[in-house]
Amino acid sequence: MFAHASAATLSVGAGKAYTTPCRAFAVAKAGDIVEISAGTYSGDVCGIYASNLVIRGVNGRPRIDAAGKNAMGKGTWVVVGSNVVIENVEMLGAKVPDRNGAALRIEGTNCTLRKSFIHDNENGILKGANANSNILIENTEFGHNGYGTGQTHNLYIGAVRSLTFRYNYSHDAHVGHNLKSRAATNTIAYNRFSS
Repeated sequence: MFAHASAATLSVGAGKAYTTPCRAFAVAKAGDIVEISAGTYSGDVCGIYASNLVIRGVNGRPRIDAAGKNAMGKGTWVVVGSNVVIENVEMLGAKVPDRNGAALRIEGTNCTLRKSFIHDNENGILKGANANSNILIENTEFGHNGYGTGQTHNLYIGAVRSLTFRYNYSHDAHVGHNLKSRAATNTIAYNRFSS
């Protein structure tokens, strides 16, 4: 998984080349880096189609608030590309008509989430079945996600090859689970769970 030689860094924020993350994602190519400056990005929802992206908050943690909008009826960011790394973002407010909206809906193969804060969504993360997919989540806080039916969760990882969940804090899921996984192999270490 190496970035190609012409990988670009796309800068997001006030006075930057792209005013919102989704505008940068729309033009990103495989291997690019998307750097999102700290600030609030309200209603900026979309699919992320390029693979091998690194998406990271810089100069603080950007706050991504779905604000009543959704991408594809699924959530805030729908990660269609594979081998995507997301670091240092705050995501909240994911809601969809079927009450199953996720801050991150992971549809591609393999994904890494680090140093983030995912809270107050119908689901924090949803990942569907993909027997070839490895998911890594570390140094991240999940709190107060769930619609309240017991069918929505702080995070739900479907039938993937592996989940590594370490150094995280998952708490106060709204009726649902603080962590639900159907991965074939689960490595869950050095976390804090509370409600």
